[in-house]
Amino acid sequence: MKSILLLAALLCLAPSVVFAQKDCSKDSSGLIPLIDLQGKSWQGYMGGLYPDGTNSRPQAHKNKALQQAQSIKPLDATGAPSSNGKIVWIGVGASNPRTEFLRFMEQMETFALKNPSLKLINTCIGGQGIQKMNSPTDNYWKQAEKQLADSSLTNKQVQVAWVETDNTQTADTTFPRAPQMLADEFRTLLVTLKQLYPNLKICYLSARAYSGYASPEAGATVGKGLLFPRDYLNGWAIKWLIEKQINGEVGYEYDGATAPLPLATWGTYNWADGSVKRSDGLQWLCDLDIGGDGLHLSAAGEIKSGKMMYDYFTQDETTQPWIVKQSTSVEDEPIRTSSTASIYPNPANTELTIRIGGSSTEARIINMLGQTLWTGVIDGAVHIATDSWSPGMYMVMMGSERVSISICR
Repeated sequence: MKSILLLAALLCLAPSVVFAQKDCSKDSSGLIPLIDLQGKSWQGYMGGLYPDGTNSRPQAHKNKALQQAQSIKPLDATGAPSSNGKIVWIGVGASNPRTEFLRFMEQMETFALKNPSLKLINTCIGGQGIQKMNSPTDNYWKQAEKQLADSSLTNKQVQVAWVETDNTQTADTTFPRAPQMLADEFRTLLVTLKQLYPNLKICYLSARAYSGYASPEAGATVGKGLLFPRDYLNGWAIKWLIEKQINGEVGYEYDGATAPLPLATWGTYNWADGSVKRSDGLQWLCDLDIGGDGLHLSAAGEIKSGKMMYDYFTQDETTQPWIVKQSTSVEDEPIRTSSTASIYPNPANTELTIRIGGSSTEARIINMLGQTLWTGVIDGAVHIATDSWSPGMYMVMMGSERVSISICR
C-alpha cells in the first residue's frame, strides 16, 4: 500500500505530458507557394524554383544535370562499372520523408519500365534533423550503411539521393536569414553525402509540406524547427542552395566528378498553403492528409506525396537515362532494333513512326503502368498519333524485342 501511495505522489509531482493536437482552423497562412511566385517577388526576392524566376531548369544547369544522368551506370560493390551491378538511389530525411519515400518505392514497383539495375534504399530515420546528418560520423549514417549492407549493397554503388530535411532544433523564422542559414546547412549535407558516397552524381531536393496545422506543443516532441513557417522557408533554402550552385559561388560550385559536392537540383516542391489549392491543384487537407499531431502526414497524405514523387521522377528528363532500361540511340535519330525495324523520332511529340522491312509484325505500346495504348500490325510503316499521350517513357513491344521511347512536349 505504501509503495502505491508513493508512486501516486511521484506521479502528482511529475510534470504533465502535453500531447500535440492538430488545429484544423489554421487551414491557410496567406503565403504563396514558390511555384506560384513565378516571375514575381516576395519581400524583395524573386520567386519561382530557379534563379530566373521560372520553374524550369536553366539550360546550362539542365545540361549539367543531363550529363550527370547519362554517366549513371550499374556499379559493382567496388564502384566499378558492371553489367551485373546496381544503381542505388537513397532517400535521406526523418519521419515524414521516410513514409513518403516508402510510398514512392511502393509505386515504383508498378513502373513497368523500371530499370532492373535500379535499387531504392530508404535510409530515412525519424527524429533526425540536418544538424545531425551533417556529421559523417553520426549514427544516422551508420544505420544507412547497415541498410545498404542488408541489401548486399555498398556506399560506392550509391549514385542518386533524394533529400527532404530541416534543422529540427532552431526556431528561427526571420526572413531571409533563416533560409539563408539553412541553405548553408544543405551545402554541408551535400559535402557529407559526397564524402560518404564517392560516386554520388545527382541529389534531388524536395521542399516540405504544410505544417501550419501543428500546434506549438508539437515542437516539444518533434523539434521546434519543423513548425510553421519553417516549412515555407524550407523551400526558399533549397531554391537558394541550387541558385548558389548554378551561379558558381565559392564552396557551392559544381564542376564535374571531382567536385566536393554532387549536382543539386529540384525534386518535388511539396508546399501548398494548407487547403488553398496551388496553380497545379495541390492542397493539404487537415482532416484527410494530416495526422493527429498536425505535422506528420496521414496514410492518405503519404500516398499523395508518394504519387507526386512517382509522377515527377518517372517523367523528369534528368532521370530518363537511368530510371528505365535504355536502348542505345541518338536523340532525334531512328532507334534501330536488332531486326529491320526503326522507330522515330525519339523523343516524339505528336506522332511516332515505326517502320519495318520484311514480313509484317504485331506490335503494341505500353505506358509506365503496363497499360496498352496502341496495338496493331506493322506492314511497312505505321504512323501513330501521340498528341494525347502524357509526357514520359513508353515501351514498344515487337515479338521478343522491347524498345523504350519518350514523349516530350
